Amino acid sequence: MDDELLHRLNKWHEDDEYQKIVDELLAIPEAERDYSIISHLARALNNLGRYEEAAELLLTIAEEGTDDFLWHFRLGYAYFYLDRIQEAKAEFETALELDPQDDDVLNFIGWCKEKIQEEAGFKQENFDPELYTDEQFEAIERHIEKHIGHYERVFHEIVSPDIHIDVAIIEPTPERNYYTLVTMGMGAHRMSVPLSLEGENFDRAELLIALPPDWPINRDDDLWFWPVKWLKIMARLPGEQDTWLGWGHTVSNGEPFAENTKLSGMIVCDLTEFDEGADKCILPNGECVNFYQIIPLYREELEFKLSHSRDELLHLLNSIDTVLDINRPNYGLATYSKNFAIAQDDIKTLLYDWHEAQGCIATDRIMVDGAKVGYMYREEPMAEMPDSGWRFLAGDETDEYMENPDNSGVYSLNTICNYDPDIIPLLHAPYGTSFHRDENGKFVKARFEPGDP
Repeated sequence: MDDELLHRLNKWHEDDEYQKIVDELLAIPEAERDYSIISHLARALNNLGRYEEAAELLLTIAEEGTDDFLWHFRLGYAYFYLDRIQEAKAEFETALELDPQDDDVLNFIGWCKEKIQEEAGFKQENFDPELYTDEQFEAIERHIEKHIGHYERVFHEIVSPDIHIDVAIIEPTPERNYYTLVTMGMGAHRMSVPLSLEGENFDRAELLIALPPDWPINRDDDLWFWPVKWLKIMARLPGEQDTWLGWGHTVSNGEPFAENTKLSGMIVCDLTEFDEGADKCILPNGECVNFYQIIPLYREELEFKLSHSRDELLHLLNSIDTVLDINRPNYGLATYSKNFAIAQDDIKTLLYDWHEAQGCIATDRIMVDGAKVGYMYREEPMAEMPDSGWRFLAGDETDEYMENPDNSGVYSLNTICNYDPDIIPLLHAPYGTSFHRDENGKFVKARFEPGDP
């Protein structure tokens, strides 16, 4: 197509004179109509409402249009207005893969989904969801913009049966090179917290998840959409089950989220990668909405929590990157498979007057072999974790033994007390303190040097 003709076509398109485009291009002998001419002709036919003709024309150049955004968009447009919605959605989704930032495509995909849901009998007019007031929602938006990140795109929920949950998409930045997806709407529902927590501002929450920068954020197939799906599942869970979600709570899917990962559950964690104040949004009426991050877990990690404790699981996960990695190491696999000297069902509550963090580290000489604690020391706790600072060894471990991380594990202090109750009177000793057993089997204070094993 020569430049002069292209200029005329674009001018007529801007002036909505689509029939002139059709007349001009149909005057060209069919044998001389190249890909560009046919594509422009189909666009004009679409704009004239002649969708069947447009679709038929576009299909004659399908082989050439495989990697052309405009070909897929124009065919999707024709299918949409021919009420061939599933086919339209497929074409728009292919167009989106070719240009992930096109707002028109995103809108059409949303409209396709809405029509599909309406055809299935789901209409918003049949539901009365819980919603933030306008002032409350504005406060949530300001909080996200200020503390978590600027967003321009949102996964809008089309039909909301109980609460309306949109998901803000915060693009990767040099400072935070990952996507941050945040719910907006979960906190409209006040969760049923335990009586002991009433009035403590734990009854409203929003959730976020961090995804790597190369995550195909616009894909809605099972392989890639499950993080968004699970944000919504967890956001709805408190209302559906008359319960609540807060720090340390876990939820299992029962099977892997997708074929490309073995991750199958979620844990609710504090925000650790954001500025102070990011975890709490104060609404205009003074109520608080807590912001938590959800991190995917393996089945063995979920089972570890059940057989040990929440604090022990959080210690176990200390080295996990908060950004989703579908192939990360399974930190529960080696630890959960250990044959412990005391069965979990036989663990009793022995530590009654302890009000600090319960996390600690002990070697397998104690936990698996059943040896008594021979050496214990307390160091400064690990940052951002529920760590008491206590470390327990049998005392006969070699340097080589200690260098293997599989020979140690994270446990609760109460668990270690069951293995050796003699430690209980010593646990309130300050950081920097250590004890070892003397020749009579009694604990005596030892000289503790930073870096001791």
